Amino acid sequence: MSSLYERRCRTLLRAYPPSYRKARAEELIGTLLDAAEPGRDIPSLGVSWDVVRGGLITRWRARPPLHHWLAYRLIDKRVPYRYRMWVRDDVLGRWHFARSFASGFAYSWLFMLATWTVMSLITGDSPLPLPLPYGDGWWLLIGLCAVLLFVVAPLLERRTRRRILHKHEFLPDGTPCEESQPHADEA
Repeated sequence: MSSLYERRCRTLLRAYPPSYRKARAEELIGTLLDAAEPGRDIPSLGVSWDVVRGGLITRWRARPPLHHWLAYRLIDKRVPYRYRMWVRDDVLGRWHFARSFASGFAYSWLFMLATWTVMSLITGDSPLPLPLPYGDGWWLLIGLCAVLLFVVAPLLERRTRRRILHKHEFLPDGTPCEESQPHADEA
């Protein structure tokens, strides 16, 4: 097979999680090259679909359940041991700081909206202006969010990554600690 075919196969394998690719990429590439039709420069549409679908299913299965994911994103809780590789891939992945910031931002808006709703129900009218951007002031909010997202968050990212990796028993470079074992309550 041509090296173009192999490069296309490697591109398709990006649908799989990084930890899965690291462990099994050569095996998958070998299988795809062995099963390829002679003379093809690119994988067929069916093969491409199967590889991407398998990668997305693998990503979905590696994710923690919604309640663990929300606790991880919103209150910085440790996920169960079996999902720690997902955490490592998340923390070492591109745009981790943006995902963290966006979830925190959404959480604070939901909290303000819930507070506004409860106050409205208690008093019977709207005690506060609705906490949504309106008028000319919303540009200030967007500017503040942009500064936080693109200036402050990247400065704090290194420390945040180290803290999360340490909490999930990884070294700062993402390799597992030697003594890490499932805890009794997580096994």
